[in-house]
Amino acid sequence: MREPIVREVANWVRDQLQVPFVVVGGSAIEHKVPVGTNDVDLLIAVGSWRRLDVVLEGRRDATPLNASSGTIRGTVVTVGSARVDVEFISGEPFSGPKGADDFVEYVRAYRSTLSDGVRYADPAVVFYMRLSTDDWQAYVPSILRDLRAGVPGETLVVTVKVAAHFGVREKISERVEFVRKTIRLFEPRHH
Repeated sequence: MREPIVREVANWVRDQLQVPFVVVGGSAIEHKVPVGTNDVDLLIAVGSWRRLDVVLEGRRDATPLNASSGTIRGTVVTVGSARVDVEFISGEPFSGPKGADDFVEYVRAYRSTLSDGVRYADPAVVFYMRLSTDDWQAYVPSILRDLRAGVPGETLVVTVKVAAHFGVREKISERVEFVRKTIRLFEPRHH
């Protein structure tokens, strides 16, 4: 899925659902460099879950949020002729000891850009979120893909700065070092 579809979905969520969000994941990377993504990921505040449930109920252009509880819940949105998987992601797991919605507020204020009324997370935020999960190693190929597509290598340095803000610098630094070693494994050897 390319950036124009991501933007259409983000505009639909902004205009129809009126729930504050930040585009994250491959969708945010797609706004910077073309990488392709399978869905649209939107970071929301914990307090937005109830409103999302209410505004999605009974709509023809979107399915209700999936019934699973937790920090990620999905829907399918129809925009034009496209049916797009949309995942709403709570900022809670990424806030560290600071508080449930501190991550969302931080990203909105310091680590995102506003483009045509839609807020997109910086690539360092996307990398931080990927490396913060329990299954972070599964995201390493996505990070490598993003770097090869044109996300600057310095983004890994900024990722560690984001982690430091949330009190998890050491853990994320180790994971960033793993990414760097993996990159070196795949670099062409020059003789």
